[in-house]
Amino acid sequence: MDYRYKNMKLLDFVKTLTIYRGLTLRKLLKRLHEEKGYSNSYSGFYNKLKTQTLRFSEICDIAEFLEYDIVLQDTRSLSQK
Repeated sequence: MDYRYKNMKLLDFVKTLTIYRGLTLRKLLKRLHEEKGYSNSYSGFYNKLKTQTLRFSEICDIAEFLEYDIVLQDTRSLSQK
């Protein structure tokens, strides 16, 4: 399934991906804490999602854990076809 992050808040986007995998944000954070050493502060994690201040490396870790790939596509090449 393809998701497009366009005009969607980061919190809603991550929640959608997490729920699709049958998890909650709390369970996601618990597993990230166990596997990657993330802080287990749910309020801090939630606030980073809400204020959209997660680092790209954190987004990559979340995507990897949820078994998603992040794909950047050159839209210039799409418009030339």
